[in-house]
Amino acid sequence: MPLLSIEELRESLNEIFTNHGLSGESAAVLVDIILSAEASGRRTHGLIRVRPMLKHLKSKGHAPGKWLKESAVSALYDGRGGLGYLVAYECAKKAIALAGRASIAVVGSCGATHTGPMGYFVRMCALEGLIGICFANCSPLAAPFGAAVPVLGTNPIAFGFPCQPEPVVVDLATTATTYGECKVALAEGRKLPEGVALDSQGKPTIDPEAALKGGALLPFGGHRGYALALAVQILTSAFTGAAAVPEPGEDYGYTIIAIRSDILVEKERFDEILRELIRAVKSAKPGDPGQPVLIPGERSAARRAEAVKNKIHLPQPLYEEIFKKD
Repeated sequence: MPLLSIEELRESLNEIFTNHGLSGESAAVLVDIILSAEASGRRTHGLIRVRPMLKHLKSKGHAPGKWLKESAVSALYDGRGGLGYLVAYECAKKAIALAGRASIAVVGSCGATHTGPMGYFVRMCALEGLIGICFANCSPLAAPFGAAVPVLGTNPIAFGFPCQPEPVVVDLATTATTYGECKVALAEGRKLPEGVALDSQGKPTIDPEAALKGGALLPFGGHRGYALALAVQILTSAFTGAAAVPEPGEDYGYTIIAIRSDILVEKERFDEILRELIRAVKSAKPGDPGQPVLIPGERSAARRAEAVKNKIHLPQPLYEEIFKKD
């Protein structure tokens, strides 16, 4: 199993993506998002996505998107079928810039492909002292509550809150498992947990291949997760002009909101209350004495630091898939 440092991976991947037509700047952004996801333990959005992205670049390229409209507090971006990670990054940058001037901003995009790890983009906001909230959809993978076929995407929602030493980052799909987790389970020969997926006949399955081939993922929390997923679909389709039910890799929607943390109270008061809340949560008696209570984003930050220190293990098949010559 190859062991590579973050910088070794960064250098190699930058070269690979620029050789596939991306500008140096775009390649650097894309690689940073991928490596951040991998190092954070979000393997479903990390290196496993490289080869599909290269196939996309080889067949369709990556045309820069264009801004369709903009006001003092909002903007709409057409991703024009480009790599969704880069579309989401451009929208996050725009939201940060607008919120810096107007205190709050709402930015959306249509015409995107898979937009990647939502936590990365709300963390961008939080590192600039802003509260970040974002949503995304994708092609049908999830069955509505009570249905046996997919209609909705995995429809993640994420929040980022400025805090020291690391932002509080909440990032979750509205499904009980995700497409990426099914792909990882399939690659590693693992079964899925009970109650997270259906097969093509609408029957419960623990076989990731059955879930991926004509099956469906289930919402977390039954009707509660479904309701949240539907809300996300509205915020990323009707709200942005993207497709209501997009085809695979076509016209996905994405929305990000950035808000200054001092819009209602002084920044010092916001920080004071947030620190008090975090202290209260972390001082709660754990159910397992060996497992302390963590704040969302804390485990990911520790994993990133560990990856920088001890490098990243790549399964041999994944290493060969990424670095094989076309």
